[in-house]
Amino acid sequence: MNRCRWLVLSLAVLAGCAQVSKVNTGAVVVRDRMLVDVAEPWNQFERGLNPMAASWANEGLFVDTLQFYVGIKDGGLIAPTPSEPKGVAPLVFKSTMQPAEVATLFQNLWARDGSTFTIDRIEPNNWLGGDGFRVEFSAVRSTDDVRMLGVAWGAVRNGELFIISYSAPRLTFFARYRPRAEAIAKSARLKV
Repeated sequence: MNRCRWLVLSLAVLAGCAQVSKVNTGAVVVRDRMLVDVAEPWNQFERGLNPMAASWANEGLFVDTLQFYVGIKDGGLIAPTPSEPKGVAPLVFKSTMQPAEVATLFQNLWARDGSTFTIDRIEPNNWLGGDGFRVEFSAVRSTDDVRMLGVAWGAVRNGELFIISYSAPRLTFFARYRPRAEAIAKSARLKV
């Protein structure tokens, strides 16, 4: 049954994600606010897994995903609030949040569909030209029971949240594309 749900979900997303474009190499502007250096091409999905984030992938959105949360303002959502199930609290960013609280927002996002999400490590990290944080996580997707690994880089600048998050299946894909994701995250800077 899980494989059937995954197939239906994949087809639904692909139907809505018909617009795929190539992210070429060089300096790339993400959401008009962030610049990153891309050494090898990626695929960009105009309608990714979360409309609040730009979504890139090498193999596909359900295989390896690089997401960019750019300039989420104080009181802004990191994901739309679903209409079902009732009573699901909105995932609201507050500029006073500490790194662990931001990581918990993402934990709650992953858990909405029944997936498990574990924060494996949080550490300070110099990112976007100042104090930031780096989070390593693991998850098990509820749609297909695939074990995932992920890493995210984040910072709050002028009361706005900026995050680059990379996740992929633990076997093969995470290690294959992690260096590319890390290089992009390390190159990130805000557009002036």
